[in-house]
Order: sequence, then structure tokens, then C-alpha cells
Amino acid sequence: MERAKTYERRIGLLLRAGVAVSSVLMAAGLLLATFQSAQPAVDYNPTLRELLIGLTSGQTNESTALLLMFAGLVVLMLTPFLRVLAALFAFLAEKNWRFVGVATVVFCILVGQLIYSLQ
Repeated sequence: MERAKTYERRIGLLLRAGVAVSSVLMAAGLLLATFQSAQPAVDYNPTLRELLIGLTSGQTNESTALLLMFAGLVVLMLTPFLRVLAALFAFLAEKNWRFVGVATVVFCILVGQLIYSLQ
């Protein structure tokens, strides 16, 4: 029972950290956009590759604010994936096979939905 509470605390911490990181990224992007002289293109939807390259290049340009806000959204969208994955590993550690199966099915549904939405 104590082990389950420990897992739940860790999963809760993971969820809070995901929301906090997402909030910081989106707030930084919003602040940067507020103080930029050029207006970012609002119809620009970067791919994941463009997002990673743009944020790791170390250069700032007119799209950096938008990239930061998109990164915040990506982190927020990945948080449920990490929660289900953490629960899956917790159930594996407890050898609770019924919930391992349920968590695996839920994770596969999430991955399938992500793949479908990226097409």
C-alpha cells in the first residue's frame, strides 16, 4: 500500500512538472513576442524537427517566440503520455498484470491517436 502511494506521489510530481515547464515556455514565448519589434507569423505551424532545430540553434529571430510557445504546447501534450508510461512501469513493478494490460492498451491508443493526427 505504501508503495502505491509513493508511485502516485511521483506521478503527481511528474504531472505538476510537465505543467510547470509548459507554463514557463509559453510565458517566455509570450513575453518575447510582446517585446519583439516584428510580428511573428500567426499562420506558421512548425514541424517537430523545425521546433527542435529552432530552439537548439542558439539564435533568436522573429519566430523564436512562436517556437517557445509551440514547445510549451508540445510539453503539455506529452504530459499525459508520460503519466500513462509512468503508471505502466509502476504496475509492472507491482506485478499487477491486469493494470499493465490496461495501461498498455491506453498507451497504444494515445500513440495511435498521435500518429493519426500527424498525418
